Amino acid sequence: MFFPELRNMRDADRIARGVLFALSEPFDLADQEITIGASIGVAMRPEHGTTLHDLMRAADAAMYHAKSLGRGRAEHFTEFLAAQIAERAQLESDLRTAIDQDQFTLVFQPQVSAADGRIVGAEALLRWRHPDGLKLPGAFIQRAEETGLIVEIGEWVVTNVAETISRWGKLGIQQRLAVNISQRQIDHAEFFRRLRAAMHAARAPASLLELEITETLAMHCSSEVLDAIAALRADGASVAIDDFGTGYSNLARLRQLPVDRVKLDRSLIEYVAEQPEARTIAQAVIGLVHGLGCEAVAEGIESEAQAAVLRVIGCDVLQGYSIATPMPEEAFLAWARAVEPRRIAS
Repeated sequence: MFFPELRNMRDADRIARGVLFALSEPFDLADQEITIGASIGVAMRPEHGTTLHDLMRAADAAMYHAKSLGRGRAEHFTEFLAAQIAERAQLESDLRTAIDQDQFTLVFQPQVSAADGRIVGAEALLRWRHPDGLKLPGAFIQRAEETGLIVEIGEWVVTNVAETISRWGKLGIQQRLAVNISQRQIDHAEFFRRLRAAMHAARAPASLLELEITETLAMHCSSEVLDAIAALRADGASVAIDDFGTGYSNLARLRQLPVDRVKLDRSLIEYVAEQPEARTIAQAVIGLVHGLGCEAVAEGIESEAQAAVLRVIGCDVLQGYSIATPMPEEAFLAWARAVEPRRIAS
């Protein structure tokens, strides 16, 4: 909406409130009373831009800010929102540079058997070698998904995971390598077909590949995606549900998924060493996981006390900083050889 005669932001706020009030009035449709709501973003010329594109972008940012504050309200563009837009634009530009200049790398965190400490796998974790320092996924994955750049980053991960598994297979490593699947990737069966093709091209044994899918995403897999995952699983790959216990699971749905391991959400194990109630809940969840025919994996372990309790209550696999920190491939292989020199060739 455009109001060329507005004198100041106060007038704009008055009109926005009027629009919100008018839209909130219930109306009849097909013999039913309907109520709708709205969120409004307000931008002023020339304070917030002089072109239609700039004004629309500013108003759009203000609208999303209004939604984040609870919807049904009007917010105007501010310098804070301007800084957010500039930050997102710079991050997108930096991500494109990272893709072009191959600034991404993988690090590996070991997973060990709770029973005897044997290495049973590792998780491949993405890192960005940014000129200002190493960045964790939390600093850039959301923006990568918003811009679609996650597709190109995912291609890089697919290729490098396949090549890593191929190298590990030649070294005689039999432990699996887990890779996280993003929200954008879980929506596209083609991603899993490309991963399968990359594994075949690299002659990488599929038995060393594990797909990690968060509990929330797993609940919404399409049948086409499930078929593509099943094809990888038929090759020998395994599937793990990540962040289990966040409260979104439909257990009947979970039972139908092709799952081999379930990773307990960190919130379930954070206080197992101090609180009897936390131990009871964690033990009950582990029992549920075993009842589904899956292994229970605890990640985010930060103390030996946590690890000791989890061993007692039946957890199968442990992962966390108290076991080992994520490390580059060469350091991981050296660590693994020191732990199990007979099983991993030099």
